[in-house]
Amino acid sequence: MLSPRAAVADPARLAAIESYRLHGHAGDADLDAVVGYMARALDAPIAIINLVGPDLQCFPAEIGVGAAYSHVPDELSFCAYVVAMGATLEVPDAAEHPVFRDNPAVQAGAIRSYLGVPLVDEDGFVLGSLGVFDDEARTFTSEELDVLLVQVRLVRTVLSLRRQVAAHEWDARLLALQGRALEAVATGSRLEDILDLLSAAVRRLTPDADPDQLLALHDTVDRLTTIATDADGWRRAMTRIARQDPLTGLANRGHLLDAGRAALVDGGAVLFIDVDRFKEVNDRGGHAVGDQLLVRLAERLRDHLDDVPDAVVGRLGGDEFAAVLPGLDRDTAATIGHRLAAALVDEVDVGRRTVRVSASIGLAMAAPGTTFEQALHDADAAMYAAKERGRGVLHVGV
Repeated sequence: MLSPRAAVADPARLAAIESYRLHGHAGDADLDAVVGYMARALDAPIAIINLVGPDLQCFPAEIGVGAAYSHVPDELSFCAYVVAMGATLEVPDAAEHPVFRDNPAVQAGAIRSYLGVPLVDEDGFVLGSLGVFDDEARTFTSEELDVLLVQVRLVRTVLSLRRQVAAHEWDARLLALQGRALEAVATGSRLEDILDLLSAAVRRLTPDADPDQLLALHDTVDRLTTIATDADGWRRAMTRIARQDPLTGLANRGHLLDAGRAALVDGGAVLFIDVDRFKEVNDRGGHAVGDQLLVRLAERLRDHLDDVPDAVVGRLGGDEFAAVLPGLDRDTAATIGHRLAAALVDEVDVGRRTVRVSASIGLAMAAPGTTFEQALHDADAAMYAAKERGRGVLHVGV
């Protein structure tokens, strides 16, 4: 077991906490409801959700915790020990415990017993703990432990959904900014008005952005400013932006849908490609590392499909890609799919470890008259079947 100090100071763990944007501020109705239920169900005067930083206890939600307990040395912190162990901690009598008897709250008589469970996110990081304290010595029952285990699963789900929503909202805000600026250019708005629009957007978006998002915002504004100030080039830029994914240079979702509809008039095949373990790369290494991986994989897709007549490959969004292979039979399309699965294996260094990524690929055949949307849906279902088989493989749909 790592020492509590080393465990809570792990940079990768702290980065994971930061990605959820929980900084110990009160007033979160969902999390307040969780600790309220914990306190009532276990008849405990203190209930907390604790994100432990170095020598600092951060409480996104709590009942009964005084401000004096926010700063506790890691080696005396109940929650830091939960993080270090990654397991449940029960202390029936802290006053008799060789470590926790020196905790300031124990010495003050405010805490005598503790039961806590680790809050582990979907990537395996121990963000902190959920726990209850009592001011009397107490042995907790298995039923009481079950209450905490159910609540920690609930909190993990809430945090995961919030992070996903936040990422989608940020992408939508950048796309909206891009759309407004390009519309202003297209309608002949004055340069000063367009630059004012961009400046106002930066002021609105910057306070909520993390470093990676600030970089994306800077790149977007820089690109749009260049377009706005280049009267001769803006039409070319608009055409490119309308058809091309800005990160990978592949067809974007809109162009892929249009091209797919045209390409499958006489039938063919569709490949749905999803990068395995991409979220782990993004969360551990940051968005810049994730973007570099997507660019490399996009180049391999382009290279391996370059000799396929009339093939169209594009990025649907995030770590999802699709390829349209018009006129091919099932065996030929499957051969190409297997070739891509082998080509898309990569290794990415993130912090102190290497993540091996691959791609799960679903293949769907489209008879003449089948809509591209239906073929893409079928290929998506086949891709999930590939993941269930162990990832990094091709699954041919029915």
